[in-house]
This record gives sequence, structure tokens and C-alpha cells, in this order.
Amino acid sequence: MVWVVSLPGDPGLGPELARHIGATHSTFFSKRFPDGEVYLRMAERVSGDRVLLVQSMYPNQNDRVVESLLALELLERYGNEVTLIAPYLAYSRQDKEFLPGESISLRSLMRALSSMGLSSLVTVDAHNPAAVREFLGSKKYVNVVPVEVFAGALRSYLDRGLTVIAPDQGASERARALAEKLGCGYVVIRKSRDRVTGEVTHSLEPLEGLRGVAVVFDDIVSTGGTVANIASFLTARGVYVVLAVSHALLVGDAPEKLTKSGIREVYSIPTVPVRVPGVRYLELAPYLAKLLREKEII
Repeated sequence: MVWVVSLPGDPGLGPELARHIGATHSTFFSKRFPDGEVYLRMAERVSGDRVLLVQSMYPNQNDRVVESLLALELLERYGNEVTLIAPYLAYSRQDKEFLPGESISLRSLMRALSSMGLSSLVTVDAHNPAAVREFLGSKKYVNVVPVEVFAGALRSYLDRGLTVIAPDQGASERARALAEKLGCGYVVIRKSRDRVTGEVTHSLEPLEGLRGVAVVFDDIVSTGGTVANIASFLTARGVYVVLAVSHALLVGDAPEKLTKSGIREVYSIPTVPVRVPGVRYLELAPYLAKLLREKEII
């Protein structure tokens, strides 16, 4: 029997996923002790089965990580084979030692999850899937890049002259895949960051002469500074700018920043529980269900 079990960080994916794969959906009862510690209990006893455990690790990343560890230990102790589906994987951007003496948070998290009985891990558009795979060791790992989901929403722009923009070199493969799916061109912007000050500079010359519609395609937008700079440059040249991003965190004044930069539409998928007004959220569950079958997770 297959169960889909939602932790408190589930962005609403669990019930929809269970419906699409014909599984039973359940949850955890959770509370916080007066001293701030987390308590978990299965809402229904699940033992000796296959479990898809759904937990997005944003916001309140530390609580979400602890809940994941507690749930994995509990489900493994009851003899279940557990796949953790983490639509948003916390601590993934510190995937190497940039400066001497830094912790590698992704490595620490992968080791902790692996030690708690994890059978396999599924992420959505992880920052560095290769690093996740390396640190996870022998556990099965699937990273879902929902190019097909975004392509379905963006095809309507093709007749207006569509170009996909990768905001940095790390997004080049993602942009290439979307451009191939849509049958259009793509451009990669070169970005450099000062490791000490954090200052970011972009080489926007490749965008000169661009016309029609530009879709900036990235894995995550947090403060929105990088995307806003690109959008302002394009908008000033008469380009219609659209943002497609897997993880639309959009913290602080990011929504206003994007609007002022000239971005007309924002498309995302519901990888975190927070919904930002004005963002068009696309359905992930049908695509994820199909991929889980293809990868023999279920």
C-alpha cells in the first residue's frame, strides 16, 4: 500500500498527489512545547508500507528540518519505506566551502536525512542537484525540473517573438531545456559575485537588440534584485518581460521591486506554503505523479 503523508510544511501538494496516484492521504499531528521544541504524532498508524512524505522546508526552515528528521525516524521505526518529497529544499545554496572555515549546510542536511532511514529523496528544481546527489550517497535521488509545466503556460507568447533568458551561467541548462520545449531561442547572462561583499554584477550586452517577449527563467527568486535589474534593462528597450520561477519566495519588498522593473507576469509552482498575490501558480501534482511512476518511486 502507498501512503502520501503530509508534514506541516506541505504546500498543498500532498492531497493532490495522493489523488493523482490513487494513494491514501494522511497527516501528522504536530504541536510546539512551551520551550519551543517540536512534537509529532501520526494521525493514522502507518506501518510496513511505502510512504511519500511531503515537506517543503520554507518558511521556518529550522522547524521544517527537525520535523522531517522526526518523521523519518518514526516512519522507519514502523517498518515503512520512505521517500521524502521536498518541493523546496532548505540549506541547499551553501553547497561548498566558498570561504575557509565555512560549514557546508547541504552536506550536513543530506547526512542527517540519510541517517534517519530515508529510502529516496525527491526535490523540485534543487539549486545544485549534482551536490545533493553527491552528499546523499547511495540513496535514490530524483530532481524534478518542471520545464514541461512552464512550457504549457508560456506557449501563448510564441507568436510575439519569445526568447528565454538565463539570469546566470548556472541557469543555462534550465533555459536551454525550456527553449527547446518551446521551439525558441535563449540567451545566457554572465553574472559575477564578490564572495566577501556579496555584490553582484551582470554582463547585459547579450540582451541588446532583443525584441518581443523575454521570459526570465530561474530556479529561485528571493529578494528579486537580480531579476529586477535584468527586467529594467529589457523594459527600457521595449521588451515585454515575463518571469518564470520554480520557487517564488519574493521576500520583503521583492513583489514591488519586480513590478517597478516592468515585469508583466510572474509564473511559479506551489513549492512553498506562502502564496504571493499576483503570482500565477501552475499545477505540479499531475506532472510529479507521472514522473514518480517513470522513475519507479511508486
